[in-house]
Amino acid sequence: MDASPLVFHEKFNFHDGNILMSARGSRDGLPSSPVETVHFRLHKSVLAIYSTTFADMLSMPQGDNPVENAVVHLQDHGDHVIKLLTAIYYGGSVPKEPLSRATWNFLVPVLMLADKYGMGTLAASLLPKLLEDWPITLGKWDDLNARTRLVARTADRQRQMNPSLPSPDDLLPEPAIAIKFGQAHPAARNILPAAFYHLSRLSHSTQQDSLFYQCDEEVPRSVDYGLLASADWLRVVQGQANIRRWLERFANHSLYLSWPPDCTRRVYRDTEDMDDDQDDDEEDDDEDEGIIKPCGRRHWWNTHIGPSALRIANRKSVDVLEGLKELRRRIDKIDRTETSEDDICFECQVVFVKELDSARKHLWEELPSFFHLGDYPNWGKS
Repeated sequence: MDASPLVFHEKFNFHDGNILMSARGSRDGLPSSPVETVHFRLHKSVLAIYSTTFADMLSMPQGDNPVENAVVHLQDHGDHVIKLLTAIYYGGSVPKEPLSRATWNFLVPVLMLADKYGMGTLAASLLPKLLEDWPITLGKWDDLNARTRLVARTADRQRQMNPSLPSPDDLLPEPAIAIKFGQAHPAARNILPAAFYHLSRLSHSTQQDSLFYQCDEEVPRSVDYGLLASADWLRVVQGQANIRRWLERFANHSLYLSWPPDCTRRVYRDTEDMDDDQDDDEEDDDEDEGIIKPCGRRHWWNTHIGPSALRIANRKSVDVLEGLKELRRRIDKIDRTETSEDDICFECQVVFVKELDSARKHLWEELPSFFHLGDYPNWGKS
């Protein structure tokens, strides 16, 4: 009885190939397709160029009677092998779009196998495409977060009109996959602080056990927490607690601010005085300049900034960086032409803005510590 013919992958069955490899999986890489042993007819020279592991294996003596059609069977998942070979032979077709789940689904298995088989050059060319989605600097995080929100809102609006279209989670990177990859791949370790922060700003108080959602006006985002270990969830809880404690300290920060020593503001007695001043000559202006009143800086902090920080801390989902950024925008828009008991002068308005910028930077720098991730000497640096 004849042996069953070998099943070859149509893209990797080169007529001039001189080495046979195989792996278990589906020919088309689809999970719905039947699993079988798929063969690949490849080139020794190409594998040796990309992989130190294969170069060493192929340089070993073959003995007196080498088997011409011997098959090198790989224990890796067939779909992952197909993606690795695609990156080697058809690099231009590899997805590399930023903020794309398709990019992550393709490149993560490729990079894991590249690490396993000593393909350092290939890994070095592809890894930065993933690292860009979880930056180490606050400025890049702000830019990326704005783009992420735009993608999510656009996809959500389109899906409301056509439910068959992909959801935001179908398009954007999966954070649990990012964390597992960062833990398994030493060169991707810098992913972890930003990825854990992303988890910390989500809430898992939902009816669906497999998902947890962000509890604010933003488009809901989810994560497959079944991919995460209990130690990962402990980091999330610890990080949330540390961030809330940090916010509570920040809410009382007015006692330690470096206020301008000559901080005062001019308050006119009434609107009539202001109108008169505009019509009078310079001498009259000098006589009717108004009175000097101390700036209401501390009162403003204690009635606006501090309580706002505490409200952020009390939310189920704590996106502190975005909350402080929004608070900064509110301070920028303060109208200092109107008078009230808590008016602040321009100098103290500048102090508030600088303090919020400094607070956001400090929080970002503390993320590795808040989530107990160890030493990150380059974290927060360009």
